[in-house]
Amino acid sequence: MKAFLFYSRYSLPYFFAVLAVIGAALGGPWTFLGAAGVFVFHPLIDNLLLKNKKVPDQRPASLWSLVLLISALPFLCVFGFVGILSSLKASSYELVGLMLSFGTIMGLLGINTAHELVHRKEKELQQLGFGLLSLVNFSHYGVEHVFGHHKNVGTLEDPATARRNEWIYFYFVRSYFKGLWESFFIEHRRLRQKGFWHVFKNRIVGWGLLQIFITLSIYALYETQALFFWVGQSLVAILLLQTVDYIEHYGLVRRKNSDGLYEGVKAKHSWDSYQAFTNYALINLGYHSHHHLKATLPFTELHEQDEAMKLPYGYSVMALMAFVPPLYFIVMNPRLPQENLK
Repeated sequence: MKAFLFYSRYSLPYFFAVLAVIGAALGGPWTFLGAAGVFVFHPLIDNLLLKNKKVPDQRPASLWSLVLLISALPFLCVFGFVGILSSLKASSYELVGLMLSFGTIMGLLGINTAHELVHRKEKELQQLGFGLLSLVNFSHYGVEHVFGHHKNVGTLEDPATARRNEWIYFYFVRSYFKGLWESFFIEHRRLRQKGFWHVFKNRIVGWGLLQIFITLSIYALYETQALFFWVGQSLVAILLLQTVDYIEHYGLVRRKNSDGLYEGVKAKHSWDSYQAFTNYALINLGYHSHHHLKATLPFTELHEQDEAMKLPYGYSVMALMAFVPPLYFIVMNPRLPQENLK
């Protein structure tokens, strides 16, 4: 019971999902309730009421942590279906609210949980992660992130590392399209020595075809408005994930050694946030530096790193701030290491 109560704290994204469903049922301005939960209620609680509270360092070993992750796929399949049905009778104004609210939850619970799963060693859990990514038409992320970003983080070769003074709106475009290109290159390199028939094992093609099938099925069954909702919620979820990527490595670079190779990845190459409410919502994603030091560690085993760069606020506030680039630069640039300013 103690372990169950502890890991129930990480069900916070499910609570925000319930808000989105309630908002869809009420209609009108309430359709924005899911997004408001994440971008209004969460930052207020995270940075005012619980600013100094952290996740306990001692965490019980329990299968409940795995149940929490596995539950995301069936839950979000039903959740997405509720969104589709709600969109059919929505006005244009309500449709925007539904896309923002359901897309925010798909990013918060879907992509974030997928990120945890695609890093696991078990093939079955990896497939669950790709399934979650397919619900937001972002399956290539599972390949590029694991085999590209973790290798190239903090370098110009990494699409997900934000440059100093790079506006997030330019970053969205660069990161998405370069990441998509890199994912194809990674799969090509993996399969090129295995013969022609192994092209059918290309994860980008396979999961991409599933995404197309889902999207076309939604259009065939529910027509144009449902299609707008499905594509819109995917876009919101992807942009939310890219915003998180933006703040996690903004302006941090790895130096090149005299031999032309980059220094190894260290804790100082990630921005961390140890506030409890952030990490309960994002299954300890705020311990990002430790994740980069040992990517296969479950979220239950991630801990603070002394050398990690520390964000001044929780993720939700940092995300809102990133949407106003001059403000973000004023807050973050003075915190960058001097070696990064050269």
